[in-house]
Amino acid sequence: MAKDESTAFLQKVYAAKDNRDLEAAYDQWAEKYDAHVTAFGYTIPAVAAGLLGKYVAPETAPILDAGAGTGLMGAILDALGYRGQVGIDMSRGMLDKASARGVYKDLNQMVLGEKLDFPSDHFGACQSMGVFTAGHAPAGAFDELVRVVCPGGCIVFSLLEDVYALKGYKDKFEALENDGQWQLVEKTKPFPGLPLEDPDLMHRVYVFRVC
Repeated sequence: MAKDESTAFLQKVYAAKDNRDLEAAYDQWAEKYDAHVTAFGYTIPAVAAGLLGKYVAPETAPILDAGAGTGLMGAILDALGYRGQVGIDMSRGMLDKASARGVYKDLNQMVLGEKLDFPSDHFGACQSMGVFTAGHAPAGAFDELVRVVCPGGCIVFSLLEDVYALKGYKDKFEALENDGQWQLVEKTKPFPGLPLEDPDLMHRVYVFRVC
């Protein structure tokens, strides 16, 4: 059954033991990823698009799509008039699908949590959806995202509620704010990111402005 297959892929990425396992899982999922997450009722891009429209002007460029996957979010932003998007992802299979959309100025294979091959203050904004979740990008990845986004630029991202305190995100957010590196602008209330697959799995979308 299609649902059994899609659930198996989702479980596989959440169960990845390291980045090598995670990259392989997403490479295998790339061909059917869009259909599967749509079937899950994936709500995060719609919520995020509303906040990006509120805080990031369409003429902002370049915009970093950190963890671009197949380019789902990039395609939404392109339809809303955002140009000059640059995407990164650990999975070459996912990047190949994103490239086929024709909405990115550039795509690069990079790993969140490692040093990013971009100069400081390079991007006007950054968005990262479905990336800060169980077994995926670590809290330490925000140090590099803050570095590569210019002062005044916004970082808009989703975060799984279950990992907020448990995996160090709460401490990292507070440390960056206390150090004067960013400020919280807005966060949503918790909502189910995959309501047709797991309605109890709650997410928030955050907006921070780099100082």
